[in-house]
Amino acid sequence: SPSSHLHHHPPPAAPPPTFITHHTIALRAMPLPVPTSRLLAAISAAASSTADLRRLSHLLLTPYTPLPPLRCLNTLLMALARHRMLPDMESFASRMPARNLRTYTTLINAYCLAGDLPAAKRHLASLLRAGLAPDSHAYTSFVLGYCRAGLLSHACRVFVLMPLRGCARTVFTYTALLHGLCGAGMVREAVAVFAGMRADGCAPDTHVYATMVHGLCGTGRTGEAEVLLAEAMAEGFEPNVVVYNALIDGYCNAGDLELAVKVYERMDLKGCSANVRTYTELICGFCKSGKVDRAMVLFSRMVEAGLAPNVVTYTALIQGQCNNGQLECAFRMLQSMEATELVPSEWTCSMLIDALCKRGRVGEAQLFLGSLIQKGYRVNEIVYTSLIDGLCKAGKVDAADKLMQKLVSQGFVLDAHTYSSLIDGLCRQKELSQAMLVLDDMMVKGVQPNAVTYTILIDELVRELGSEGSKKILNKMIAAGIKPDVFTYTIFVRSYCHEGRMEDAEHMMVEMVDQGISPNLVTYNTLISGYANLGLASQAFSVFKHMVASRCKPNEESYTALLRLLVKKKSSNNILASSVDIWKIAEMEYLQELLEEVVKLQLLSDIEIYNCFLRSLCRVDRLEETKILLGEMQSANLTPGEDVYTSIIGCCCRLKMPTEALTFLDSMIKSGYLPRIESYRHIICSLCEEGSIKIAKKVLGDMLLEEYNYDEIVWKILIDGLLRKGNAAECLILLSVMEEQDYRPGDALYAKLTGKVSISNDAHEVAQ
Repeated sequence: SPSSHLHHHPPPAAPPPTFITHHTIALRAMPLPVPTSRLLAAISAAASSTADLRRLSHLLLTPYTPLPPLRCLNTLLMALARHRMLPDMESFASRMPARNLRTYTTLINAYCLAGDLPAAKRHLASLLRAGLAPDSHAYTSFVLGYCRAGLLSHACRVFVLMPLRGCARTVFTYTALLHGLCGAGMVREAVAVFAGMRADGCAPDTHVYATMVHGLCGTGRTGEAEVLLAEAMAEGFEPNVVVYNALIDGYCNAGDLELAVKVYERMDLKGCSANVRTYTELICGFCKSGKVDRAMVLFSRMVEAGLAPNVVTYTALIQGQCNNGQLECAFRMLQSMEATELVPSEWTCSMLIDALCKRGRVGEAQLFLGSLIQKGYRVNEIVYTSLIDGLCKAGKVDAADKLMQKLVSQGFVLDAHTYSSLIDGLCRQKELSQAMLVLDDMMVKGVQPNAVTYTILIDELVRELGSEGSKKILNKMIAAGIKPDVFTYTIFVRSYCHEGRMEDAEHMMVEMVDQGISPNLVTYNTLISGYANLGLASQAFSVFKHMVASRCKPNEESYTALLRLLVKKKSSNNILASSVDIWKIAEMEYLQELLEEVVKLQLLSDIEIYNCFLRSLCRVDRLEETKILLGEMQSANLTPGEDVYTSIIGCCCRLKMPTEALTFLDSMIKSGYLPRIESYRHIICSLCEEGSIKIAKKVLGDMLLEEYNYDEIVWKILIDGLLRKGNAAECLILLSVMEEQDYRPGDALYAKLTGKVSISNDAHEVAQ
């Protein structure tokens, strides 16, 4: 009988029974033909293992077994496709004695998912030769395949073709095309496709809404995403964490952090748990805006929720601390990261090296790089370039050059950015001829200079030879096919302004716009300063108006140029040194006049103008004038910004007026802001210095009621604030206040607080 024949003469390729699942063993022992239900059970059991699937595919189609039903063969084919076992799938399909539409669509879908469109087309041709018509599943597979390959026009053609071929589009078809369009930034086209879904008899589902929300948010159209989401929720759609994360990311990218926090809070109310990505997006948003304390609060919540921060989370916090000048805190975050066995990325390491070099701590940067190599971390060109750039900026060009030569000898491939750093260092040392030799050398080695390289050289040539003397290198840049950027043009605008050639400066502005390059804040400020230095008020204000109309927000430098112009014009003393800080000497009447002039233009909100003026006055410690403008704001029902309050508190503390600072701190909290730990540090240190330890304890106690990261409080206030100033006794007193709130510092931290170890900088400790 067939069964005895199978038992006594097994095929040579059959695997040993001990390696096959019990379902497959049972199959081989059963009288044939095997019932379909048992075959399907065996396929289902084997689907969890690629090895078992491969053995079963060999077993089912052998000369020694009766032909299984096509339904079973297709089920096994789908299992092979799901596991991306394409060679096995192709081999199995070639041995199938018969095929139907499901067979072909399985093959087409598998190859489209794998990005192998030629193979998918080959099976489509076979499908057509078999006299079959492709169904929605086959068409949708091609839409998906073309989208993944970036061939959006082909995907759209298939999408349009479907109803013409009598094939209804499904929600999967729409999801595939919408995802492809949104991923390619073609959100306007995606919105048009989405608008036609219902008319096509296809109702959007969770995936469609999630795709559209993500696409809209990714292009800054978060408001539209919210409207769409509201419509969806009215139809019973419940957003998931992916949809909420898209909204949060959209708001963070637009700088609308408070709206992002509201979405986060809405998640909690709806019972949708935040995940690692939720917290990481918020942390990145707050760090980019300089609000690292808020980011650390979210970091604490994240850890308390049992979520593990990833490399992106830590990198954002490290960058935030570096940007805020809190380098020791950045290295403490690195230590925390390594304690969780996460390996810092090249961006994390280069960021820390760059931060050390910018503060003149090049030796520590070199030590840190050495420590990375000792730990076995991957140190690539990005990390080395950060050190080379730092060495050049510190004036150690010879050391940077030697390091570059060493890297080349070790097989590292240096790019234009690395060479540009060396060229910049040489230009800073006025070694222009040497810089030009480096330019020639990099081109000989096949490294194409970029816009940054040429712009550095043009900048130095302009400084040494004037605007006309740099035209040769500019022409060389254009001849090389490299388009000058906004920085290149701004150098020429600056040069013309210094030479008093304002008409040429204006022409250069027109030329850059004609080339499709929008002037930036530096460009506009340069032109404003050029007119201001010549005493041309109407032209300076005209440029200011044009700048704001172009959606380029003025900063302190913009107002400084206008204020200097006003003071120079009104003052009897015509000699006004450029080195003098105009905000320090300008009389209140001039400040008021400029304020009124700018407000009168009605181009900016009053609050933006007042905030900039207040920050400028606080920077030079003019507290009385600051109070006058604050009074005007309050009369107009305007609330100062968070950064303004921070500036005022810092100003008060520098003037040894901590009690005054406390008043502003209270106003800040009442205005709904969470004060920075830095503000508390200024106040508490000032109070301790004047002996008001009781008030300092109360301030710290009130602070602990807010949601701050306690370790951050210890580091930034107790260690970096009090201990570094030699106030060890006050530090321990305030530590006891924290201990009353059940705070227990780690052993290493406690040793520093009690003076058992020195408070040397953590960057050096990490390097050692």
